[in-house]
Amino acid sequence: MTTAAKPDRRALVLLDFQRDFLADDGRMPVARHHVAPVLAATRCAVDEARLRGDLIVEVGNEFRRRDVIGNLLRRRAAVSGSAGTAWDDRIDVEEALYVPKSAGSGFSNPALGAALDDRGIRHLVIAGLFARGCVRATAEAALRRGLTVEILRDAVACSSDRSRDRALRLLADRGARVTAARHGTGDRRSPQER
Repeated sequence: MTTAAKPDRRALVLLDFQRDFLADDGRMPVARHHVAPVLAATRCAVDEARLRGDLIVEVGNEFRRRDVIGNLLRRRAAVSGSAGTAWDDRIDVEEALYVPKSAGSGFSNPALGAALDDRGIRHLVIAGLFARGCVRATAEAALRRGLTVEILRDAVACSSDRSRDRALRLLADRGARVTAARHGTGDRRSPQER
């Protein structure tokens, strides 16, 4: 049964906080200087989502073993059944809904869209890894679905600052709101609004 959308119904979507992307010896790690601040900002976002009663969704890569070319390009990161797909316990949320995916966008698995629709959720808050890849693909898919999208800038990592900044500017140009995660008593205004 679908519930009517309430303007304040939100979901926090956590993308790809997995071993192969966060561990120093992961197969495809994000920039090392992004890890600690992104984990801290994401933990704040999780705490806020819990207080609000928002749905929290962990979306993780589980790439198919038979995708030989894709796996080669990704250095065999997060191949289904591998240790690299394990969710990082520094950000694991016990009550979160888990949705696996085998493509960039979280919406490549229809279960994500169905979970949002069933709960009447129209606003996504996104934190995650690889701004130019899965974060961008998921945000763009959400925008195409008519959802409002907020991306927590300091809860997003990539291979470099430049790559992250470029991807976030592109998403802002496409209609996503890029904000800062709340740290303690801080605010979530975008840098342009401060």
